Amino acid sequence: MAGRPRTITDERLLAAVATAIGKAGPADLTLAQVAREAGVTTGALVQRFGSKRGLLLAFSRRGTDEFIAGMRAAYERAPDPVEGLISALVSLVGAEMSPREFAHHLAYLNLELADEELRAPLVAGRTRFRECLAEYLADGISAGLLRVPDVPALVEVIDALWHGTQISWALFRDGTRADHLRAAVTTVLAPYRTGA
Repeated sequence: MAGRPRTITDERLLAAVATAIGKAGPADLTLAQVAREAGVTTGALVQRFGSKRGLLLAFSRRGTDEFIAGMRAAYERAPDPVEGLISALVSLVGAEMSPREFAHHLAYLNLELADEELRAPLVAGRTRFRECLAEYLADGISAGLLRVPDVPALVEVIDALWHGTQISWALFRDGTRADHLRAAVTTVLAPYRTGA
């Protein structure tokens, strides 16, 4: 006999994890908090993911496809490859959050870096992220909009900039993360634009 169909998607449950992490931080996160955010019982989470660790593993694994799809959509909406690259990066900051929420998500990143099983999907995601950056830069070069002598080196810089700008925003708390990131990436790309 087949079980009841799932009425609540994994995506909704894992989005609730992100919200709960932003509110409580990973150290204080409980299944009950996630369940409240998702509007389900704690038992439903245990049935679906087995444990808090199982839930966190699913949360870490789900991010890659989602953020790559978001990047691609933002890139394709832009008028040219350079603006597309900037828009793709800015799209990844997602909804604005308070510095406290950002600190909680940064604490989760620390957890991922310290745990090999959680780190593996993070590395896979960042590898795909860098591949997208290289592709978008190559498109800008092909379109005659950029002159980049060392694409892998610029990808490394942009990747570091993406992280560092958000931490800088959390420190100084001026404006939005999206505005800070857009300004920083625009500045870094300026010398590579043809005619600059």
